[in-house]
Amino acid sequence: MKRYLFFALCLCAFSFAQAQTFNYTGLEIKQEKVKKKNVYEWDQFIMANYSPGFVRSHTMHSFGLTYGRVKLFGFYVNAMLGTGFNYGYAHSSWYGRINDIYPFYTGKNSFNRASFTAGGIVRMVIPLYFYAGIGYGYHSYTKQISSGEWVRIEDSSVNHGMNWDMGLQGNIKGFTISAGYSVLTDYDYVTLHEVKIGLGYTFKVK
Repeated sequence: MKRYLFFALCLCAFSFAQAQTFNYTGLEIKQEKVKKKNVYEWDQFIMANYSPGFVRSHTMHSFGLTYGRVKLFGFYVNAMLGTGFNYGYAHSSWYGRINDIYPFYTGKNSFNRASFTAGGIVRMVIPLYFYAGIGYGYHSYTKQISSGEWVRIEDSSVNHGMNWDMGLQGNIKGFTISAGYSVLTDYDYVTLHEVKIGLGYTFKVK
């Protein structure tokens, strides 16, 4: 009787040890799978950008480049330029008047815009990213008068201000596209609102 009892106890102990080994092994496999899901490699991306902008009743266009790196979190930098390059001016005007006189305008207008923005970008598990940044920007609207001089129209010019930037970015097998919103403001009279679209490529960091 004692011999049977001893064998039964040994069999129970062996079964318990096997169960513990199985559970521990299963736990290790499960933990390993979780770790693999959270491992990301560094990617870098470069995009060409286009932005239609709206300030008061005017519409303007800007072009630029974006470069960045991201793992789970990362960074990006962006530079934009408008299509006008008449940053210099001889006169400043409110509502078209110079010293309370309306000069003769030739019809040549220039939207001058430049900005530099830097910010952070975060991976949202799937190949979709959210980015947000802040930087410096300048915008002016100038018009030419009959003398050949340029006049800055103050009521339609942001001048120096803060540039805020945010949006979403997607990556499918290297093909990268982004869409976001940008605003340039001097916190005074005029604000430039823009829709920013990007198209480019994402590749691994070597």
